[in-house]
Amino acid sequence: MPRRLLLTHANLGGWISQKMREMGAEVVEGLGSWDAVGEIHSDVFLRDARRREAEVLAAAAVAEAALGREGVIFYAGGTAGAGLHASRGALFNVSVFLAKRLGAAVVAVDRHFPWGTWELHLEHKFPLYLVYGGAEGPSRRYLAKRGHDVVAFPLPPGAGDRSFGKVLSYVLREVEGPLVLQLGFDIHRKDPTGYFFASEAFFYRLGEELRGRQRFYISIECPSTPAVFTASLSALLSGLEGGGPPPAERYEESGDVLREVDLLLRRARGRLS
Repeated sequence: MPRRLLLTHANLGGWISQKMREMGAEVVEGLGSWDAVGEIHSDVFLRDARRREAEVLAAAAVAEAALGREGVIFYAGGTAGAGLHASRGALFNVSVFLAKRLGAAVVAVDRHFPWGTWELHLEHKFPLYLVYGGAEGPSRRYLAKRGHDVVAFPLPPGAGDRSFGKVLSYVLREVEGPLVLQLGFDIHRKDPTGYFFASEAFFYRLGEELRGRQRFYISIECPSTPAVFTASLSALLSGLEGGGPPPAERYEESGDVLREVDLLLRRARGRLS
């Protein structure tokens, strides 16, 4: 079996699933159980989610298939918005389900703040690392006061490969044992609506750093455009499998951005207020 395994579900459809299948994704058949969804979600969520039963249980099937596997990358419709009280248009939060079952930490890397995952963190208290656009989420200080074992990196606009690489290297050193990564490709420099400047080089480096880990699970969240999705996922897989690096793209982050990221790292290491 390859070092990584891609999972998707036949019922989820769309170009993301199709692209994953072109890269060798395993298609999960059948539906999961409401018991799995109920392990982490409230009755209010379940009542709302039953209106989209086929989609929710397809995501649950992917989650249950991922258990017992290692090195899994999966797509379950984008789940980071699925929270404690209501579905908010999102599906079952597969990442939190895996974290609870496996005693894993959740690491969210996305331009958007993962509100659903945050709400479930307050309920289930799993270790949580948040890397997001500081303009689109709460402050680090607010999260530290309300959360339980949470470390936040609200990155400034203009952050690129160097910043994301430094933060993720720190986080991966901190997290021992199983890890669940909610990964959005909208941090890529070619995302049409974004303000971050990560490239394929970052996703390749992330794959390299994950390669030696025994158990990790990656939930694809914001996929960006088909071109960004394909390039980013291909680079991630190449890093995981020991392939060659992508062509280098030159982008110099500003001194202000790098200083702000270094300050966030110092505060994370010292858990400073």
